[in-house]
Amino acid sequence: MRASDSIETKRSRNMRQLLLRTSRIVNRHVVEGLQARGYSGLRSTHTALLSNIDLAGSSVTEAAERAGITKQAMGRLAAELEDAGYIRIETDAADARVRLLKLTAAGKALMLDSFNVMAELEQRYAGMIGKKQLSALLGALSAFIAQVGTE
Repeated sequence: MRASDSIETKRSRNMRQLLLRTSRIVNRHVVEGLQARGYSGLRSTHTALLSNIDLAGSSVTEAAERAGITKQAMGRLAAELEDAGYIRIETDAADARVRLLKLTAAGKALMLDSFNVMAELEQRYAGMIGKKQLSALLGALSAFIAQVGTE
């Protein structure tokens, strides 16, 4: 075995790599499912914003921190989604420097459709890897976030 094979094997089994690849796969499947429902302009990058704002609204800074991207990148995504009609960008009444991102009626409909798509995907994934394994995976991820996510 060559040293590069060993490195690739370790890399492919690395927790970070597995989680990133899984996230990309699931995001791609969600976007494909939403596009099939008529959300033709939606891209996987838009999920960085949509999955990181509260239903009551979030600031650009909060959404960017949750997504792990810069405020500038989140601002660009917000402008695209505002143009598409899924969010409104408002100025915070308490602090004019803060831009708040709020879902529009179309954005809330998109969010509800995304829940339905995810439920279908979970059924699909359970058929692929088994209900027990999917349940164990989701349970382990939830436990990990509960224990480590507060650090």
